[in-house]
Amino acid sequence: METKKKILRRTPHKMAICAHVAIEKELKHDKDFFQWTRDQMKFLKEKEFTKLDINKLIEEIESLGNSERNAIESYMIVLFVHLLKMEYQPAMRCSSWENSIENAKFRIKRLIQKNPSLLKEVSGAMPDAYYSARLQASSETGLAKKTFPDECPWKREVLFPELNKKMKKK
Repeated sequence: METKKKILRRTPHKMAICAHVAIEKELKHDKDFFQWTRDQMKFLKEKEFTKLDINKLIEEIESLGNSERNAIESYMIVLFVHLLKMEYQPAMRCSSWENSIENAKFRIKRLIQKNPSLLKEVSGAMPDAYYSARLQASSETGLAKKTFPDECPWKREVLFPELNKKMKKK
């Protein structure tokens, strides 16, 4: 028995329905993100892939990955600001700066433990983080920006010696 394949043709009516569904998905994402995530999770669990908002899912997954890298850069800025303040305003040194430095190092290490592929991002994030830290340190100390070195004076290997072993394994 010969089976015929059914060929689906997009008529203007079907195209209008598809466009309407796409707009509806986008509105749901923009109007109630939490509900949108719940819907997407439900569609995935129930393997209802045609109901997924694929383009927005791609954007959100990409955003999640970027947020982890941004977190490392943010902690580096805090780290560098306080290292600069300690070095260039030693008379103002306080335990909160020291605590902030230790916390930033700890948070960076924890992010890498949870996301080992971020290890290679540490060195790459340092120049931008240092640039921002230099501006912030200048603003917070009242010292001219030119007081601080143009390039980051700290090496990843010195700031995070325990990461050196992990880098060598890769």
